[in-house]
Amino acid sequence: MKTRCGIVTLLVALATLLFASLPAAAPAGVSLNTYEQQIVKCINKERTDRHLAKLRVNARLVDASRAHSADMGEQQYFEHDSPSGETWSERLVDHGYEREGYKTWKAGENIAWGAGLYSSPVAIVDAWMASPVHRAVILTKDFRDLGVGAVNCDGYGGVDGEAWFFTLDLGRRAK
Repeated sequence: MKTRCGIVTLLVALATLLFASLPAAAPAGVSLNTYEQQIVKCINKERTDRHLAKLRVNARLVDASRAHSADMGEQQYFEHDSPSGETWSERLVDHGYEREGYKTWKAGENIAWGAGLYSSPVAIVDAWMASPVHRAVILTKDFRDLGVGAVNCDGYGGVDGEAWFFTLDLGRRAK
């Protein structure tokens, strides 16, 4: 009987370790494209390599990120704020990552675009990590939530053919 209990305990411990080591998955109802999945994996690896908490995919931040990436591609601009004047933080709130009712609300955003080899998720995260400002956003200790939007469009910035726009929104809300 003791042996069986010991085996069950060992199996439970192993299962716990296995599930704890898996990358943060998207919540039910949120489907990430392959590029978005890779960005999440790379961001969480950068954080866990530095003993920081993995970030959870947040559906509202995904919506805000995708909307911004799509808007940049459609309107052919590359800025945190939209041509209509909406700021990046207003966009997060407009997509449901609200401040109201929370004692703490913190957020940050990174954007990027690339074509060809420079549009791979690994290249994008490497570029962010090579930039002190973008790196600081990714490695902000307080952040717990993540949204990413990776959207392709037909050309940008003198590039003929496919170009990708990336928006990474990170945040934390606490009551």
